[in-house]
Amino acid sequence: MDPLAKDLDAVEKELREAELEYKRLGVHIEGLRAKRGALAKLAVKPTRLAEKIQGMTKADAIVTVLRASPDPMTLGQIAEAMTNAGRLTNSNGASVYIDGLLKQGKVVRVERGLYRDA
Repeated sequence: MDPLAKDLDAVEKELREAELEYKRLGVHIEGLRAKRGALAKLAVKPTRLAEKIQGMTKADAIVTVLRASPDPMTLGQIAEAMTNAGRLTNSNGASVYIDGLLKQGKVVRVERGLYRDA
């Protein structure tokens, strides 16, 4: 093999290694960005709503979230507000509580899929 072909092979090998390292760094950077985002959310000072609902039952917290909202809310909005206030909730979980709160008269259905406090 002539010296130029050897040099070309060496450069191609080094380039492949560098490109692989570049991809690894890209993945690592994205992971760090996601971690930074998650930590930034956790480091935020609790909102008044978060402080209010801390220690409440989930049902009472849902009523408090609805009371704090100027507009009726969907189950998704309720779940998002609860989660943002530190009480991990999804719309299916909120639905279970809403049914009981409707029966107790603590929540009213404004229209299909929209709720507010009573």
